[in-house]
Amino acid sequence: MDIARFLQIYIIQGGFALFFLFMAFTVLKRGRKRTNLYLSAFYLSSFIGGFTNIIYANIFDKTIVYILYFITYFSLCFSMTFLLIFVTLLLKPPEVIGKKIQILVLIIDAIFLLSLLMIPSGIIIDENTFWKPNWNWNFLLISIIGWSSIVIFPTSYYSLKIYSKLGNKHLKKKWKYFLIGISAYFFLYYGTSFSNTLHNDIFRFIWSLISLPTLVALYLIYYGVGRQLD
Repeated sequence: MDIARFLQIYIIQGGFALFFLFMAFTVLKRGRKRTNLYLSAFYLSSFIGGFTNIIYANIFDKTIVYILYFITYFSLCFSMTFLLIFVTLLLKPPEVIGKKIQILVLIIDAIFLLSLLMIPSGIIIDENTFWKPNWNWNFLLISIIGWSSIVIFPTSYYSLKIYSKLGNKHLKKKWKYFLIGISAYFFLYYGTSFSNTLHNDIFRFIWSLISLPTLVALYLIYYGVGRQLD
């Protein structure tokens, strides 16, 4: 295993996984309101993705590795859906976004992610790629454009709308930290997607180093909404 892959899997993603698990329990300790449950689900889904990624790193069966990798990808992406619903619940009253709408959003996003499996040669991960995920450009474009449209852009829009509505300067300042946190997570999503598509070891190594500071920034997602969880 090369240094870049070791750094990315065991240091960066391993650190992310442990951090996300810790944060999932931290959020639940604050209460079992619906907003708490969704924020906790965001962290827990991210933990599952990071942990699964570590598991398949030392497995060399093509089929098993492919399945585990897609579980990793699905979990890390789907965590953003929980974040979207969390932000929407903070902005809109419960009667506007009821349980049925929340379930519908979860189903639509899950179907979209699963439909990516139908892209021919969208993901290749085997001995020929040295067990690193290689995406083709069709997979990159469809996944990024689709996921940005249904999850990332709405989450960003609603988050900025909440910021504009906050009158309390202290809360507004704390919400800025939340915005930085989700921006770091989205930055990680886009960067990793391009890294998997470029198939360039130098870029992978550089990206693994660039990714390190985002672990600190991701704590800001929780820090920025601490008051809303009370």
